[in-house]
Amino acid sequence: MVKKAKKNITIKDVAEDVGAFSLLAIRSAEPDTRMAWLLNRALHLDFVHYRDLCGREPDSPLQPTVFDESKPEERRQFAVFCATDSLLQRSYILITNRQGGESLVKKLAQVDYLLKIPEALHDDELATLGAAIRAIPGVQACITVTDESKNEPLLVTLEA
Repeated sequence: MVKKAKKNITIKDVAEDVGAFSLLAIRSAEPDTRMAWLLNRALHLDFVHYRDLCGREPDSPLQPTVFDESKPEERRQFAVFCATDSLLQRSYILITNRQGGESLVKKLAQVDYLLKIPEALHDDELATLGAAIRAIPGVQACITVTDESKNEPLLVTLEA
């Protein structure tokens, strides 16, 4: 079961520290709450639903997308889940990247979920984590993001 947290996630402007996090892209058709639950089981974590983010315009990632108010169903919400591994003193942020045909991070439109680890992990740690996620039934792919897509302001500034 994925719990709801009372604490909100904050978006801070810390763009000067772009390379200080690891990012995995996950491809899966599982709904967001189920994906968080599957990750909880596979990684022995306790993801908590923190909040939903509104869709963003590509040119201004920290501004809400303008939607036609007469069509509230067009307003897309992207779920954010957070977990902490107390043994490793490491936090994880799971972000739903696709919702209703729209992508939160346009450069990574082909993936369904993004898993941000707010520290730079070694390649072997990322490979082990990726292998554990790929072993989850329903996950088609899990890859490490190392290109310019990682510099998306929303991803850089998203913290638990």
